Amino acid sequence: MYKATREFIKARQPHTKYVLEQVFVKQVGGGVANQCFQNATDDSLLEKGNKVVSGWLINAFDNERNSTAIVQHWWNIDGNGNYFDMTPDVDGALEYVVDSGISEYGQDNYDDLDNLVALSLLYQNGEFFGVEAVDGNLITKPLPSLATINLFQTT
Repeated sequence: MYKATREFIKARQPHTKYVLEQVFVKQVGGGVANQCFQNATDDSLLEKGNKVVSGWLINAFDNERNSTAIVQHWWNIDGNGNYFDMTPDVDGALEYVVDSGISEYGQDNYDDLDNLVALSLLYQNGEFFGVEAVDGNLITKPLPSLATINLFQTT
């Protein structure tokens, strides 16, 4: 498990009643790139008894940038407890962490949210930063904590 994964779980766990855990997810593709929520909630998947899973993709440490990218992501679990991801081009040395608090927050605040995908994060020098694209530029901002409401706050 990456150091960033351990530190993320440690920092996020106090802010959710659900257990955060790293899981193995099989890449199957077949969905649309950069549309993880739509891919995971596709009716044809759900009609087969698959469930939607919310969580995070934690990248390997980037030596050049001295940081780790952490991206909120959606995927599925089948009736046998096997996780799979329909989103194509999700590859590399990634670790998946289940975070059901993201899904619950989205359901509870659906009418007030512009997007059901939370901020991406950057872990650098022991701190977490929110990352969002504004007018084609990536903007980072310090987060007071990994409380769920902070993960959905935009500039």
